[in-house]
Amino acid sequence: MLPLAEPVTVTRTEDGFWHLQWQETAARTIIYVGNDPDALERMSPIVSVGGATEAMIGSLNTAVRHYFRLEFKGGLWDGRSFLAAERVLPLEKGVNVRDVGGFHTADGQMVRWGQLYRSGSLARLTPADLAYLQRLGVRLVFDLRSVEERTKQPDRLPQVEGLVERPLPMDSVDRWERLRGAYAIFFRKGRLDDFLLDGYRRVMIDGKAHVIGEIFQRLADPAQRPALLHCTAGKDRTGLVVAMLLLSLGVPEATVVADYTLSNLFYEHFRKGIMADLKQVAPWGMAADDLQDLLLVKAQTLQGALAHLRQKYGSLDAYLRHHAGVSDETMAHLRRNWLVKV
Repeated sequence: MLPLAEPVTVTRTEDGFWHLQWQETAARTIIYVGNDPDALERMSPIVSVGGATEAMIGSLNTAVRHYFRLEFKGGLWDGRSFLAAERVLPLEKGVNVRDVGGFHTADGQMVRWGQLYRSGSLARLTPADLAYLQRLGVRLVFDLRSVEERTKQPDRLPQVEGLVERPLPMDSVDRWERLRGAYAIFFRKGRLDDFLLDGYRRVMIDGKAHVIGEIFQRLADPAQRPALLHCTAGKDRTGLVVAMLLLSLGVPEATVVADYTLSNLFYEHFRKGIMADLKQVAPWGMAADDLQDLLLVKAQTLQGALAHLRQKYGSLDAYLRHHAGVSDETMAHLRRNWLVKV
């Protein structure tokens, strides 16, 4: 898993503290806290530290999402400030739930926090999880799973007026494609990486441009955000779409790839999730370790998919414009509404 190149990171400890870390020391670092990333003026100072690169913040409501603004006085970052939050959301039964915001672009802007969340299955969310999502104000849920997946494990969503769930399957509906996948899993275990990359290229990039186009068009509309994008594990279908979005906003590819590999934090969950299904095929010699390449998220998979996109379509912008149907006006709206100066 690649490290994320973020100036400030926020993680939750098991005992309910927020651990903030940053890259540069300053004579004084003032930390503010608030619940609205777009209302910096309403944030309250909570602690001030000197000559440090980390701080522990406690005594905050753990059921509420908090944003932290750090102001630096002295040192290399003198006069600068950064807005940060937990990237992984603390849902009890949510899988791979993350905020897509907070990433810095090559031209000195930042992707707004709280505009898009990504996740795996939402089928087992607890009442506390549903209340947390409701407080986030999610208006639109993109479900990239197949009809079979949705039928087997329907989403649990907050019962909120106006919340829209949009099914957009990103799997293959071709019977021979499915048989080919089964063959690769059972008889060509050493070629699973190739099979997975082929799925990114042919099934998703080549075959689902219209799905990707609709997602971009909807996300450009402020009335349909905040939004949540998910599949079953939140790593492949969701991972590719999020990568395309971040790249189109100007986030460096190294940062995008690093974010993509964060799904590996949930590897053990993915592994446990397939154990019941494996019992049915155990007599054929299939074990969980044989599927490691399908459960892990590898940088080279996304890099290979992007290389295919550029080779076949010229660039991401060309793909979005000419094959996904995303107009220049839509992209301008997306960049204008999603990016803030830092």
